[in-house]
This record gives sequence, structure tokens and C-alpha cells, in this order.
Amino acid sequence: MSSSQQNSLSKTIKKVMIVVQDHGATGTVYTKIDGQLPSKDILIEAMKEVEDGLIYADEKCTELIDDEYIEIFHRRTTKKYEGFVFLIPRSFAYEYIVSLKIIK
Repeated sequence: MSSSQQNSLSKTIKKVMIVVQDHGATGTVYTKIDGQLPSKDILIEAMKEVEDGLIYADEKCTELIDDEYIEIFHRRTTKKYEGFVFLIPRSFAYEYIVSLKIIK
């Protein structure tokens, strides 16, 4: 594959940042969506990916999350929540999405 083909292929893939939140605990995951879609459809597809598609722990989309749960953490660590990880089941994660943003 030539470099121009690779560049055009990479331009057709958009990365989406997805923020999920529950009871003050927040987590961020990322996904890759076909960039040929309109922006609104890219965000809709990203929401679907959270439940049963490929999601990643890092912005570069290299650390695949293949668990049934998304880990979220309290923003302000108090003694009550120190070291505590909240788990959101991926099958219900759609209900916990508070923000979506196309980042590339």
C-alpha cells in the first residue's frame, strides 16, 4: 500500500472520545469510526461501540478494552473512595455517556 493510500485511509477513520460518568466517578474510552459518515452519525456509531464494539483505553487506540466492564474512578480521591474502582457494565454503558467528541 502506498503512502498516499495509507494517508487517505487514515483520514477516513475518525477517533471519538467518550466520557462515561456515574456518582461522581468518571472514565474516558476511545473508539474508531468510519470518517465518511456525517459527524452526527459518527457520534451515534461511537455510542453503539461502547456497548458491543471495539473500545480503547488510550487516545491512540492501541490499548483494547475487551472486558465486560468499563472502569471509572472518582475525580477527587477521598479516604472513603481511595483505591476504589467503579465498574460500569458495557451492556448499560449507553446510559452513562455524558460526552462525546470527535478528536481526529
